[in-house]
Amino acid sequence: IIYFDIINKLILNEEGNIMENNNIVYEVEEKEIDGILILFLVFLGWFGIDKFYVTKSFKKGWKLALVKFLYSVIGLGLLWNIFDIIQALRKKYEVDFRDYFR
Repeated sequence: IIYFDIINKLILNEEGNIMENNNIVYEVEEKEIDGILILFLVFLGWFGIDKFYVTKSFKKGWKLALVKFLYSVIGLGLLWNIFDIIQALRKKYEVDFRDYFR
């Protein structure tokens, strides 16, 4: 069954893919803002608790949380956390800070 939409000039082929000018059009789902992550970053992010939430594991997140907490002790954690909040609002949050620069 081939469906043709005259208004949008789109074709739906047998596999269910949308085709436009004989090319398959792929749709990418947009990420939603994670409200719980934002709350963790605002209230507990200074201590690195957000790393445990994102990694879903103590084993994976404790090193990153410890580094973020130690940076908070010397003052750099404040900047790191503000940057993390901005990135989470932009839907580009990364667990490891080094991933922002790769």
